[in-house]
Amino acid sequence: MKNARIFKTNDGSIGLYNEELDEIYHSREGAQKESIEKFIIPSDFEKRTKKSSCIRLLDVCYGIGYNSKNALCFYKNCDIVIDALEWDIELVEYSKSADFYKPEINEFLKGERKLGNSKINFYVDDARKTVLKLNEPYDVIFLDAFAPNKLPTLWSVEFFAQLKRLLLPDGVLVTYCSAQPVRRAMILNNFFVGKMLNDKNHSFVTIAALDEKLIKFPLDEIELGLTNTKAAIPYRDEKLNLSAEEMFKRRENEVKHSALQGASAYLKKVR
Repeated sequence: MKNARIFKTNDGSIGLYNEELDEIYHSREGAQKESIEKFIIPSDFEKRTKKSSCIRLLDVCYGIGYNSKNALCFYKNCDIVIDALEWDIELVEYSKSADFYKPEINEFLKGERKLGNSKINFYVDDARKTVLKLNEPYDVIFLDAFAPNKLPTLWSVEFFAQLKRLLLPDGVLVTYCSAQPVRRAMILNNFFVGKMLNDKNHSFVTIAALDEKLIKFPLDEIELGLTNTKAAIPYRDEKLNLSAEEMFKRRENEVKHSALQGASAYLKKVR
């Protein structure tokens, strides 16, 4: 693959390193482990499949497919219909043969077998262009883009507005990212925002929903306060067409001229 190097993660699953961005696609602790802990469990995916005959999933930044593959593992409970967004066709093709603990999932991706009436549609393009063309609502949205400080294009206020448009009233949007600009962008779109905590009591997942009852662990008072600091100034992309460099420069200028309190000063005051 042109921009990606394969490596084994600590749980034995395959991970990728993007040389152009100097960024890994998956945690070194384990690509499979990360998918389960940061997407499948926080979305209550298995529970949802037991309550419905069909789950519609939007997988933004499919990569080599761990999140979609793990979702498809529940096909015996109900049909899983996935729209997978990925800009790199090489990753999509590699995903169909990359090691996965259930071979039937890869066989399904290659069109060699059926999993009930489940199906997956691949959209190979800039995800910002694709979401504008989508209209069917989703039960679950996974957002697994590169970190906003590396590539901000899929973390803007306007991109979250499109994801909100595509989310069912009882649906959830899940991402591994806990960055303040991301949470602020969600809040500006009137999402209810929550989290999951790791074994060190650190937030490592962000969950957004249109129904407050779906947020089991809301942001606490300090976390909400941080979303009103200078550190949380979000990325903007009104026409969903700016380059990463343009978005970085725009936000840097907003931060420079902002009268908002800094995160450090805020934390010093409240702690």
